[in-house]
Amino acid sequence: MDDLAQIRTLMSVPPPTPEVVAEGRALLTAAFQESTRREPTVGRIRRAVRAARWTALGAGLLGVAATTAVVLSSSEPPAPVPGHSVTTLSARDVFLAAADSTSRTPATGKYWVRKAVNGMQHGTPDNRYVLQETTSVETWAPRTPGGRVWLIRQEQGAVPATPKDEKAWRAAGSPRSWTYHDPESTLSAEPGERHALWDDTGKSLTLLGVPMTPETLNALPTTPEGIRAYLEKVITKGYSSEPIDMNAELYGVGTQLVMNFPVSPEVRAAVYRMCAALPGVTALGKVTDPLGRTGEAVGFQEGPAVRTRFVLDTATGQPLASESTYTYRGRQYETYTAIDSIAWTDEEPALPAKQSPMNRPARP
Repeated sequence: MDDLAQIRTLMSVPPPTPEVVAEGRALLTAAFQESTRREPTVGRIRRAVRAARWTALGAGLLGVAATTAVVLSSSEPPAPVPGHSVTTLSARDVFLAAADSTSRTPATGKYWVRKAVNGMQHGTPDNRYVLQETTSVETWAPRTPGGRVWLIRQEQGAVPATPKDEKAWRAAGSPRSWTYHDPESTLSAEPGERHALWDDTGKSLTLLGVPMTPETLNALPTTPEGIRAYLEKVITKGYSSEPIDMNAELYGVGTQLVMNFPVSPEVRAAVYRMCAALPGVTALGKVTDPLGRTGEAVGFQEGPAVRTRFVLDTATGQPLASESTYTYRGRQYETYTAIDSIAWTDEEPALPAKQSPMNRPARP
C-alpha cells in the first residue's frame, strides 16, 4: 500500500488494536498504519478494531491523524513535594479549562498547518527486540473550498525502543536495517526522503468515512449538545449495526476531531465541553508528553489490554499528544501522535522535490 492510502486510512478509521499493532506499524500522522511494514486495508483494520472493541479502546490521531499514541512517562500524578501541595484537576476541570482557553484562540489565515511527530513500536522480523520508529508529518489544509491539501511526511528512522532492546540490538550485530516479508519491505535506521502528497478533491481528510471538507467543518455545531448529536450520527453510520460503547466512541472520535482537523476554536471548545460530561474519563494529572512538554492528561480505559492518554495544554486549549500503550502476548507496544504546532498562516508550504497525488488510480 502506498503512502497516500496509508494517510487516507489513518483519517478514516479508529486507532489500531493490539492485533494490528502486533502485526504492523503505524505511521500516523497522521500517520500511517502498516501491516508489518505496510498498512492493512481499511476493512482489515476495521474488522480487527471491532473484534477487540469490547476489551480495548484506542484513542484517535490524523495522523493527520490521526491519529491517529504512547505512554512514555508515568500516568500517575506527581508525588507532592514536602511543604508544597499539588493540585490535581478532575477530568471535567481539565476539559473545561481547555475549552475556556480555546475560545480565545485566533483562527485566521489561508492554511491550517499541523506539524506532528508520530511514533510507533513494533517487533523486529525475528521478534528479538522492539524498534521505535518516528515520522514527521505536516498537514496543510486550505481554508477555501476546492483548495489543495498538502501532506508532507518524512520517516526519521528506527532505533531500539528501550535500553533492554538496545542491548539485544547490539548482540544482534547493531543492524541498520530490517527486512520484513509478506509483504517484502525494509525498515531503515536512517532518515528517509521528504515526500509531499497532494489532493484537490476534498476527500483526503475523513472522519469515520465522512469527508471533512471546509464546508463540512464550517457547518459543525458549536455547542456541546450539538456536536454530540452530530458525532453520534457519524459514529452510528460508521459502525452500522456493530455493538459499540457510545461514550467511548464519543471520547475517541471527539479527541480525534480536535487533534487532526482544522476545526474552529468554537467547535474545539464544544468538543471539550462534551468530553467533560462523558462518564468513564479520568484525570491522570500533569505529565510529560513525547516531545518533553508538560500538560494535563486525561485517560479512558476499556479493559486491561489498552491504556490511552490525551494530553492538553489547558492554558491555550491546544491538544499536545494522543498516546496509547498496548499489551499483546505479554509484550508492550507503544504508539503516539505528538503535535508540535497547530496554527493558521498565509504562507505557502515548503515543498520537497518528491510529490505525488493522493487520489491516483489504484494499481490493478
